[in-house]
Amino acid sequence: MFPLRINNVSKIFKNSKGQEFKAVDGISLNIEPGKIYGLLGPNGAGKSTLINMISGLLLPNQGGIELFGLDVVKDSNKTKQLIGVVPQEIVVEMAFTVEEVLYYFSGMYGVPRHERKARIKAVLEDLDLADKMHERARNLSGGMKRRLMVAKAILHRPKLLILDEPTAGVDVSLRQRIWALIRRLNAEGTTILFTTHYLEEAEQLCEYIALVDHGHLIKSGKLKDIQQEFSKNSIHFELFDRTAAPLTGVSEVGVEYEYPITSDLATDMAKLTSHYNHNLKSIRSEAASLEHIFLKLTNSGLSS
Repeated sequence: MFPLRINNVSKIFKNSKGQEFKAVDGISLNIEPGKIYGLLGPNGAGKSTLINMISGLLLPNQGGIELFGLDVVKDSNKTKQLIGVVPQEIVVEMAFTVEEVLYYFSGMYGVPRHERKARIKAVLEDLDLADKMHERARNLSGGMKRRLMVAKAILHRPKLLILDEPTAGVDVSLRQRIWALIRRLNAEGTTILFTTHYLEEAEQLCEYIALVDHGHLIKSGKLKDIQQEFSKNSIHFELFDRTAAPLTGVSEVGVEYEYPITSDLATDMAKLTSHYNHNLKSIRSEAASLEHIFLKLTNSGLSS
């Protein structure tokens, strides 16, 4: 059974002029159990709208969504118990203490009363918030409030965890801590779907990716397979001096350059090293970077 099945889902909104537009347009996607998926795309691609439909905050205009075989519209009470969601916006009950906030949410999601305090303590320790247990949420820093949002989402040990930009605006050390928590929860059997604009984050964590643009799903599958697909018949390299005279056929993709293999790998590698010589920072013919794939797809006809 798939933790998440999205079948031909669309969501239509109206702009200020009353004109309709599709924020999500006919997306279908199956999420494998026990995996980490990255939902990627430019701003306005439809990622948050899709997440809001999965979590039941928005109703689709077309298609259906199932969580562990249950319809998110018809069986909303049951499906909400199976998932944890960390939204992009920080929403915290400011007047209550951290412990009070988590105690309330643990009860709302069915955590047995006798387990609540122990779970709250463990989650706060995981997120380095144990010393803030009795602090009112309004007094927390922005990074601490985001950690509290994560704590709320994982208290009931959801089978599917959805995180919308979980590390936006946090420092490097906290980002690493959240990465470690994501890996640990996944190792314990939690399926994870998250959005991020940090492509290196997706490369570090994800086995699968789904790339959306203008409301359409334009690529999905195993990250390694997609990298191999975009690395066929091309060499990728970086330069120390980006103002150097280009070799004919070289194209710029993000921080990298790409050169199509025109004869054979050895000959074209020799051509590049001869032309750029000591200016080559790195060169490879293996998997393309996720940045390369992202820019290639979202700048192509597929995104128009």
